[in-house]
Amino acid sequence: MQPQSSASPAGPDWPARTAETIESVVATIRDRTVAPATLVAKAVAYGSIIALVGVSVMVMVGVAAVRVANVYAFNDWQSEAIVGGIFALLGLFGISRARAARRPGRKG
Repeated sequence: MQPQSSASPAGPDWPARTAETIESVVATIRDRTVAPATLVAKAVAYGSIIALVGVSVMVMVGVAAVRVANVYAFNDWQSEAIVGGIFALLGLFGISRARAARRPGRKG
């Protein structure tokens, strides 16, 4: 019978190397999954807040424009028609830009 050596073929520090390997694999997987997911979650949260604030500001600007036009220039219906027309033209401009961006092969 041969005497058994105290050192295994993998070496005496194989548990430490195995733990380090597992730790590096887990860290790599975490970096590739958690970081992009966190970035997407932040983008959705901040985008929602920005959209909410933007809509609120647009409503306030519209109300202020109607009020200023009522006080200084026009009757009620005229100021509402002018401000509504301006917003309608801005909306049409935005829609035309979105449609132009979706068409393949067209720049602009």
